[in-house]
Parts: sequence; structure tokens; C-alpha cells
Amino acid sequence: MKPILLNLFTAMLLISGLNVVHAQKRKLSLTDALEMAKKGNKALQVQVLEEINAQEMTRETKAGLLPSISGNVGYSYFFDRQAIFLPGSFAGTNKPVQDIAVGGKNAYNAYLSLNQPIIAPGIRHQTIVAAINEKIEIEKTADLKSRVALHVSTRYLDILMMNRQLGLLDQSLQRNIKVLQDSRYLLAQGNGLKSDTLRSFIAVENLKSSVSYLKNNIEVSGIDLKRLIGLEDPAELELTDNLELDIEETKSMLYQIDEAFQIAEANRKDLNIQKFSIHLQQRKIKATQALLLPQLSLIGQYQVQAQADDMKFGQYNLPRTSYLGLQLTVPIFNGNRTKSQISQAKIKAEQEDIRLNDLKDEVKTELVTIISKWKEADTQMDIQETTVQSAELNHFMMDDRFKNGLGSRLELTDAELALTQAKLNYLNAVYNLRILHVELQHALGLLNL
Repeated sequence: MKPILLNLFTAMLLISGLNVVHAQKRKLSLTDALEMAKKGNKALQVQVLEEINAQEMTRETKAGLLPSISGNVGYSYFFDRQAIFLPGSFAGTNKPVQDIAVGGKNAYNAYLSLNQPIIAPGIRHQTIVAAINEKIEIEKTADLKSRVALHVSTRYLDILMMNRQLGLLDQSLQRNIKVLQDSRYLLAQGNGLKSDTLRSFIAVENLKSSVSYLKNNIEVSGIDLKRLIGLEDPAELELTDNLELDIEETKSMLYQIDEAFQIAEANRKDLNIQKFSIHLQQRKIKATQALLLPQLSLIGQYQVQAQADDMKFGQYNLPRTSYLGLQLTVPIFNGNRTKSQISQAKIKAEQEDIRLNDLKDEVKTELVTIISKWKEADTQMDIQETTVQSAELNHFMMDDRFKNGLGSRLELTDAELALTQAKLNYLNAVYNLRILHVELQHALGLLNL
């Protein structure tokens, strides 16, 4: 009997432990989420590697201005001796040209060569191009951080909003369940109408459907938030921030269009990227033009070679050859390919300039839209605050009338529905203001991880 009781007790402990683990929640503030996204977001990790790759490309290009030293060692075996051709008189024959077999069957060759660019305008311009490209990748990383911060903040606020909606709907559901129970009780006594009971039943089922839909959306949004911040913890997230956090301060942060655009122009990374792209194309034009210029290099070589028919290395003579000199390369004609490349580079530079102007117009439009929506959201929030107060007063009055037998259950139900809707509208107004604040910070280039 004792072993059975012991096994039952152990099983209960295990089940209790599993329930505790299952019930565990991970608390997460918006600040923590943004900090985790800085290290855990996969897209950001890829872009950081792209930035490092651009740095290596810059180093590679700069290496073209450094001396290049290479060594080579070779061995060849000749089944037939090498042939040279001499005038017959040199070889002691009457032939105009006489072939003579020379050299050993074993040939050894080793050398070191040096090449140091002295005047290389093309490489110098390419180095500048690589440095500008590296700056572009740095700006792309900063721009991606801003966009990731926007996505994380938006998703976080979405979940906060849905949690608050779920709370309101759950309260409404409990009240409507109580109404349904009362309606069924009155109907059973013959003091109620079947239509009232049916109406209450439909209201309860609709609320259950809305609650189920919200719970599913909260779960899916939580999974997406974990993906954005790189969190692999299976525990359910418990968001610790409040939807109304700093809402009064948020309402007061309103910009004029010209002021907002000046801030955006100074801080937006996509504008900086486009400006660097224009500079990059201009430098590519100069780098292509430099291909038409002469190049001067310092060259040198030290060579050791030997040939023999045997493998008696100790008896080999090792004649040495060395030189140091200058090599001038002058482009003369290549079918006008370089001129065509210069024309292409100029066209691309003009395209980038047009893209910059278009991007500035897009930024202005984005700012105008957000600020306009901001003003409307601010107005709506003030309206909804008054509406909630009125709906609460109306619900209190209808509840008092119903308790004193002066009002109907239908009036109280309508008052409850109006109160719930008013609170939901107020939450939407708060949510819109918080979302617009985040979007405005991003549009101004002030949002970052």
C-alpha cells in the first residue's frame, strides 16, 4: 500500500512541477525588448556582417597600393633537350639556320619578384570608393536598427492594446453572462421574454468569439515579437509597460512641418545613405576616368637557375640574375570602352540625385501625414475621455433605475454595451497616439536601438 501512495505522491509532484513550469511567464518591458533586439535580431546580425565585409573590401583595395612580393620555385625534366636556332656560320655549318640542342635535362628555377605601384590613380580612387561604400554599410546598419526598433515597438504596443481590449471584453463577458442568467431565471418564472434571453445569449456568444479571437492574436503577436528580438525562451511573455505610459508627455510633443523636416534631414539614415550613394557614383566617375591615365610601378626580380643531366646538386652551378627598374603603362586605345563606362557612371550619378530628391519629397509627405494624424488622434483622445465619463454616468443611472424597478434590462444592457464601446474607443485613441509617436520618432530619425 505504501509504494502505491508513494507513487501517487510522486506523480502529483511531477504534475504540479509541470504546471508551474507551464505557468511561468517572462516579464518584458519595451526597453528590454529593444535592448534584446539589438543583439538577437537575425536581420540585424546579417547587416552587421555585411558592414564587416565592407571593411574587409576597403582593406583589400588599400592593399593595391602596397608592394606585392611573390616567390616561385619550379622543376622541369626535358625528354629532349631544348633547341635554339643560330645562323649556320655561328654553328660551323653551311645552313642559313642551324638548330642546336642545349641545356640539361633537369632544369631548376627559383625567383622572387617585386611590384610597387608609384603612380596609380585608378587604385587610389578605388580605395576612396571602397571607403565610401563602407560608410554606406554603416549607415545601412543604423537605418536597419531604426526600422527594427519601429517594428519591435509597434508589435509591443499591439500586444499591450490587445491585452487591454481582452480585459475589457472579459469584464463585459462576465456582466453579460450574469444578464443571461437573470434572463433565463425570469423566463423560467414567466416574468421575462424569450427574445430578451435570446438577445443576451447572442451577446454572450459574440463576446466569447471576440475573446477567443483576441487571445489567438495575442499568442501569434507574441511569437512574432520573440522572433524580432531573437528570444528563444518558450515561456509566455508578460509585458510590464502600460499603454498610457507618458501619454500626456507624448501629446505635447508636436512639431511644425519645417522644423520636423530639418530634424529628419539631419538624422534620417536613409537620406544619409542616398547622399553617400551620390558621392559614391561621383567617385566612380573619377575612378573610371583614371583608367585613361598612365601608371608607373617599381619592379624587380632576383632569380636563381640551374640545369644538368644528373642529380648531383653539390656540383651544380647556380647562376643568379637580378634587376630593379621602372615600368610605365600608358593606355592608348581600348575600343572606347572606358569612355562608355564613364558615360554609364555619369548616368547612374544623375539617377542617384533624382532618387535623393524623390526621397526628400517622400519624407516630407510622411511627416505631413503623421503630424496630421497626430492632431486628429489628440483630438479623438480628448473626445473619448469625455465619452467614457458620460457612458460611465449613463451606466450608473441605468443600473440604479433597473435596481429600483424603473428601467428595463434592455436599457441596462444597452448602457453596458455603450460603456464597453466607449472604453474600447478610448483605448484605440491612446493606442493610435502611442503608435504615431513611435512612427514620428522613426520618421525624424530619432528612433534607435
